Amino acid sequence: MANPGINQSQKQVQGLVLTPQLRQSLRILQVPAAELLREIADEMAANPLLEEVEPASAESMETAPSEEPEEEGPRELSLGDEDFDALRRMKEDWDESYYEEIRSQGYTQDDEERRRHMLESVTGESSLSEHLAEQARTASEDPQVQEALKLLIASLDDRGFLDEDLSAIALRSGQSYEAVVTAHTLLLGFDPVGIGARDLRECFLAQLRQRGRGLSFAARLVLDAWEPLMARRLEECGRICELTPDEVRDGLTEMAKLETAPARRFMRDDNRVVTPDATVEKADDGSWKVGMDDRHIPKLKLASAYKDMLAGQALGEKERTYILERMRQGKFLIGAIEERQRTVERLAHIIVERQGDFFEHGPAQLRPLTMTDVAKEMGVHETTVGRAAANKWMLTPHGLREFRWFFTSGVATEDGGTVAQEGVQELIADILARENPAAPLADEAITVELRKRGIQIARRTVAKYREALGQPAAHMRRRRL
Repeated sequence: MANPGINQSQKQVQGLVLTPQLRQSLRILQVPAAELLREIADEMAANPLLEEVEPASAESMETAPSEEPEEEGPRELSLGDEDFDALRRMKEDWDESYYEEIRSQGYTQDDEERRRHMLESVTGESSLSEHLAEQARTASEDPQVQEALKLLIASLDDRGFLDEDLSAIALRSGQSYEAVVTAHTLLLGFDPVGIGARDLRECFLAQLRQRGRGLSFAARLVLDAWEPLMARRLEECGRICELTPDEVRDGLTEMAKLETAPARRFMRDDNRVVTPDATVEKADDGSWKVGMDDRHIPKLKLASAYKDMLAGQALGEKERTYILERMRQGKFLIGAIEERQRTVERLAHIIVERQGDFFEHGPAQLRPLTMTDVAKEMGVHETTVGRAAANKWMLTPHGLREFRWFFTSGVATEDGGTVAQEGVQELIADILARENPAAPLADEAITVELRKRGIQIARRTVAKYREALGQPAAHMRRRRL
């Protein structure tokens, strides 16, 4: 009989390890220009061998050969393009090995779609999906409920709401409806409270119950008088809930303290100065030209004085080792910055090529595009595309756009094609701008108008896009003429 106690054993396995240089390369590829400047400044402060090339001499440095042949230094300094190629191959092998290992453990197509959703929708350092997944691990011991929780987390929109009915989610995924309902009830109590709500009403109720205010004036208003409350018919709210005007005001005061977007703290902060990494302009021949703005990224070089010190005989072994290590680190940094710029430029050219209709006609003509498609065209792993697109901006004839904005799923059209979600939102905005303010269009009417234009879309999706545009429901848009 086997010993049930704790035993020690040794085994030899082969795996990939992220070296410090590779971690630095991945970080440099992903950070925005402002953070890259700080990264470079920190490296220059820590590495005395790095110095900035003066702008006047930067161009001549690129075209003219080095005055001092590389061979004059020690052989240990040889670190060329093949080293950086090996570094890139190591990164891509690590990515591929990671996902191959996951697939060998029962990775399904649904898992792949959820992973792609998380990859293409990450907006900041903190991930809402990871935060919720950590809570989900201990929320239930039922495997079906665990799977349903993962599914619901992957279905959340940017605000933290579910844009799909629970029954539809259960049918689409093959999960039991009971497990999905149980998982949804648990999810509403996760931090942040109200996450996973199907509408603002459910979000408010979840927050009030969590605070022990399920019987308060605010809860009664939300539960029994939601429609007149949204229309600001306060007298009617008071009659329905049997509340005095002062009690209605107290309920409104409490409601004003509730969160309207549970995922707000995980959203990207757009209140910042943005420096475009690429600028797209029309050339004289009518084609679109991509220009990379790298003026804000200093060009670096290794100080020649330290090469002279290495070539001499006055250094001890400790000083010599220190200089060699700093020189290797400096060369890797310079190579990583150059690789970052090349990758971002290639990505910008592909975006311009694949989204030509957008640059010609505007957001309504944006086409569906996935990172998987672009990764195949670039010949890299899609995680590389995700890092290259993160925190990068493009100045276009239609405004400043984040690279990730160009990656979007589509809505089917009658002719068998697809239109990007942003394009549909643009059409909805146009419909709302033309409506009669005295008789605004309900979501069902907007859906009919879109179908007349060949867009096959559900009413609930129209409501989601309308809310994303900051437009309230029809009864709240009504204006007296």
